[in-house]
Amino acid sequence: MRKVGRFSLWLPLCLGALEGRALAASSLPGADFTLSRTPAAARCASEAAIAAQLQRRLASRAEPAEKLTVQVELDAEGTAFTAKIVVLGRRQGERTLRAEGPSCEPLHDALVVSLQLLLDDDAELDTAPLAPPALSKKTAAALWLNVGVAVTHGLPLAWSGAGDAELSLRLAAWDIALGGLWAPERRLAYAPGVVAIQSWGGRARACYALAARDVLRFGGCAVGILSRLHGQGRGFVDDASAHRPWLLVGLGPELRWAMASELSLGLSAQFLVSPFDESFSVEQRPGAAYRTDRVSGWLGLDLGLRVW
Repeated sequence: MRKVGRFSLWLPLCLGALEGRALAASSLPGADFTLSRTPAAARCASEAAIAAQLQRRLASRAEPAEKLTVQVELDAEGTAFTAKIVVLGRRQGERTLRAEGPSCEPLHDALVVSLQLLLDDDAELDTAPLAPPALSKKTAAALWLNVGVAVTHGLPLAWSGAGDAELSLRLAAWDIALGGLWAPERRLAYAPGVVAIQSWGGRARACYALAARDVLRFGGCAVGILSRLHGQGRGFVDDASAHRPWLLVGLGPELRWAMASELSLGLSAQFLVSPFDESFSVEQRPGAAYRTDRVSGWLGLDLGLRVW
């Protein structure tokens, strides 16, 4: 009976102590705030002092439907003071602030500002209206005009140059482009005269971005070219001309640098293969005066302008 009596005496006292500790939390606009200090941090401001500062700063804050629980523990080691902040409730997280002494004032100022920002942000989450999701520029489709030049080999003859222009529809990871290219006239000696060769036609590209960042975009491209070869004999008895269709397909990498939101610079390289040989011959002369290469190369640089 004596043991039971002692237990019945201590139980209300313990419950009362626990209840009193819970009630000891300072009430702030939007949060229940408690602060504890280790003996090393006894010189730091008390819970009541910090709560009073926050109440003045948050006086105009609207009360949310559900309060947060904010627990702070102050400690010190050497000349450094720390504050461990634990947030519980519908928002949860933990953060540690650290400031060098010799006093607790630097940590005190940082702690008050951090708690004020925490509770202000929480109020914005409660009161801000829900906005419909917007499509960001990174995922939205955009139409670009690309104009460039290239160093080529085998297009149409040995080392040469070319110009190109295209419209490109750019998606999150894909670029789909249609355009045209022109390779200027090149001359091939074929005694007693020369054969002048040039090419122009259309090009289609499909590129996939393997890595896409705000500034740089790197990927691989599949390319198809359908062009028209034009051959002109010069210096012969009969300077006839002829045309041939020329199909090329290929693959290669592309690197694009966004210099601005509406302007980009692209560097691309492709290895191109022709499924069929095309050639020109001159009457009364044996063999082919010109024959296309089975493998050609393209190294291009272009400037892109966003038009939509």
